[in-house]
Amino acid sequence: MKYSTSFLDIRFFLFLSFILVLLTNNYFSLEESFYFGARDGEDYYIIADNFENLPYQKLDYHKAWRFILPTIIGITAKTFNFDVYLTFSFFTIIACISSIIFFYLILKKLKIDNFHIFYLTSFLIFNPYLIRYFLALPTMINDIVFINSGLIILLGLLNSKKSLFYFGFLLALFTRQNSIFFLLSIIISKFVFKNKSIIEIKDIVYLTILTFVLFLINNEFANDNTIYNGTYSLVNRFHLFTFDYTLLDFLKYNLFSLVIILPIFFYLIFEKKIFIFNNVKKEFFLITSLIVVFMISVAYVGGPLITGKNLIRLINLAYPLLLLSLIMLFDLRENKKFLIKSFFYFPLFFIWSLHPTYSIINFFSFLKFNIF
Repeated sequence: MKYSTSFLDIRFFLFLSFILVLLTNNYFSLEESFYFGARDGEDYYIIADNFENLPYQKLDYHKAWRFILPTIIGITAKTFNFDVYLTFSFFTIIACISSIIFFYLILKKLKIDNFHIFYLTSFLIFNPYLIRYFLALPTMINDIVFINSGLIILLGLLNSKKSLFYFGFLLALFTRQNSIFFLLSIIISKFVFKNKSIIEIKDIVYLTILTFVLFLINNEFANDNTIYNGTYSLVNRFHLFTFDYTLLDFLKYNLFSLVIILPIFFYLIFEKKIFIFNNVKKEFFLITSLIVVFMISVAYVGGPLITGKNLIRLINLAYPLLLLSLIMLFDLRENKKFLIKSFFYFPLFFIWSLHPTYSIINFFSFLKFNIF
């Protein structure tokens, strides 16, 4: 039995939710944004603002590797005589909106009912380290576009639209080195499901070639525009296993991720009905879950002293896919009391979103710089 809330109502509520975040968010100047967390964005801005005068020779390798999107933004700003920082902001808002739309479309394709579509999408909109973060720090646009790329890839797979699938993959290669996990997940899925897989051998060949070419181009640019060559050291990448941190450091490190993950589990506890793994789209679930596992694991093993507070930001790169992986395991309860439950959930979502730095509402200001 379906409840009465219509498709249009859901879109309207989601629109209002996004506007509420938009109106209660902090918007920093360029210099302030670097201070409040956009360290990677500083290099992206340099690339965009100086794309005609590169090589610059002062960029970090892994940030210079992601030069394509900042270059496009720089060219756009110069072509239309726009301010570079405002151009970052404009494209970031578009990317935030599109991520919500793509996630929404995936939920509709998975036949999730409207009640749960609204609340699951609210996890994206009100996540204190997702939409708010990118609105406040627009030079971090590579991350939100990377989030979009994963959703586009999955949407292409669900709708059997290879053009969408390849476009998403190309966006991923433009934006972050983590894109290699998309390819690995697809290869593993093909190996597991063999001829039953929705992925063809030729797709893997094309994606491998595309990955090789883009990685080669990105690497060449990075080598020409950095003060050193090469990637992170293995010691830093797996710093968690050096154990040169205190127990308190380790506990705080894990607390960071709970800020965005615990609400999901509370929601599932209250709203799930039964475990239904046998009824999910198994290959879609496998690909989604593998990407999540790869990306969160690589972020986590950096440890308290290397990854530190960045753990939340790095987990958020896979956050929409984490949500999809979890909800595909359960049959969510049918809800007939949308408005009643809204009065309960909606204020909680909004309060959860009030980041002490990125929101203008100082509800959690006592936590500023201490925990978050």
